[in-house]
Amino acid sequence: MNLFSLAKTFPTEDAAIEYWIATRWPNGVRCVGCGHDTVYRIRTVGKTGKPSLIFECGNCQLHFSPTAGTLFHDSHLPLQKWFAAIALMCEGKKGISANQMKRHLGVTYKTAWFMCHRIRKAMSDDSPDPLGSEGQVIEIDESFVGGTKLRSGSTEAKRRKVKVLGIAERGGRVHLKKIKNLKRESTIPVLDAALSPNARAVHTDGAKRYRGMIPREKHIRGNHLKELKTGPVSNQTIEGVFSLFKRGVIGSYHKLGEEHMDAYLGEFCWRYNRRRQQPKMFDMALGNMTREPLPYAKLKGGDDPF
Repeated sequence: MNLFSLAKTFPTEDAAIEYWIATRWPNGVRCVGCGHDTVYRIRTVGKTGKPSLIFECGNCQLHFSPTAGTLFHDSHLPLQKWFAAIALMCEGKKGISANQMKRHLGVTYKTAWFMCHRIRKAMSDDSPDPLGSEGQVIEIDESFVGGTKLRSGSTEAKRRKVKVLGIAERGGRVHLKKIKNLKRESTIPVLDAALSPNARAVHTDGAKRYRGMIPREKHIRGNHLKELKTGPVSNQTIEGVFSLFKRGVIGSYHKLGEEHMDAYLGEFCWRYNRRRQQPKMFDMALGNMTREPLPYAKLKGGDDPF
């Protein structure tokens, strides 16, 4: 859903709230405490003096808001702004930075950063099906994300980069995961979790590290030096995915914290894997906002730098 359609569909805050209620409780509102279906609406005034909607359970008398216990939990921003943020993140092929979100929505950087991470949690696959489940051809490669350290050799610069393992179905889905290093003990758990034994063939580059990790009868090792002359490159799908992600890092984010790298990778994969379902992305992400809250303290850890 683009911003023009968003403005037409949700011209008022009440329209956005009703759409969220229908998304969260498609079969009717239920108490978030006891699950009872006898729930009453109460129109009241919030702490900021603005009208708000509260539900009261007819069974346990619990009062709760439509956003309680979700990724919207404890947010005082209008749902219209949240919906705009979700639409922007769904439409941004290379992502959108918190600074840009701040300018679009008229909020502080801290608020925009926190919003983006909560939406990012919704734009992630909790239990994705292993890649290659339907007999697809798989490509595996690794890449390094991050800047270089000035006045240091290439070995030190490479050591400081974040290692990312990538798995891609040709013409299908992708999975990117941060790994500690390129050793077997870091790589094998990712491959075991994300790679299906039903894959028809598994292409890698000529690196020896993949020997023994992939069944010999399915493993096809490429030679980039020869492929550049004869073509096509055996790993062009996963290399294209890495290139697109890095364009986002360079053009949108500029710099990513290593502790949040998996969240950004998850957002990118979620959006990439649904690239043929663009009109439905907004509703998919909004539906996932029903996941449990993401407290700021848990997200940041340690001291607050803002």
